Amino acid sequence: MGVLPLMVSTAAAQAGRVGAHYGVNLSNGHWEDERLGLQASVHIAGPLETAGAFSLFTDWPGASGFTGSAWQAYWTVRARPRGPWSFASAGYGFVLIHSSLRNASLQLDTSGSTFTDAIVLGLEAPTPYVRPFVDLYLIDILDRESAVGVNLLMGFQVHVATRRAS
Repeated sequence: MGVLPLMVSTAAAQAGRVGAHYGVNLSNGHWEDERLGLQASVHIAGPLETAGAFSLFTDWPGASGFTGSAWQAYWTVRARPRGPWSFASAGYGFVLIHSSLRNASLQLDTSGSTFTDAIVLGLEAPTPYVRPFVDLYLIDILDRESAVGVNLLMGFQVHVATRRAS
């Protein structure tokens, strides 16, 4: 949905990856706000790639009597060494968080979005076809008035060709 328009395809791009993930919020020291999502990345040039992810919260809001939904979209530019044995990446980007909350008996119907920055640290298994990965997002890095949020995404990606070899 919101991931593919964020992907920047350049003439230098030769390969990309797509995959699925499971994620959690670790900001309060325990697993909460579980989510499922999709992600993709495209090689730009040298060690740089652009990556996007979209997560839909699976148990939002979780409180009895309330309904609603929440999702998160991530976009980052990362440095990832090239080659078949590359296993780590680091980058910087942005996160868009949206949530809605309703309760008929309290006459509550609200929604809101937050746009902020993030640092991402990634690890993956250097396997030839399917690559398991773990991405740790540190959210609100530049906002000095709030605590840094921590999101963990775990999943797998597969390689896809983004253009034909000439």
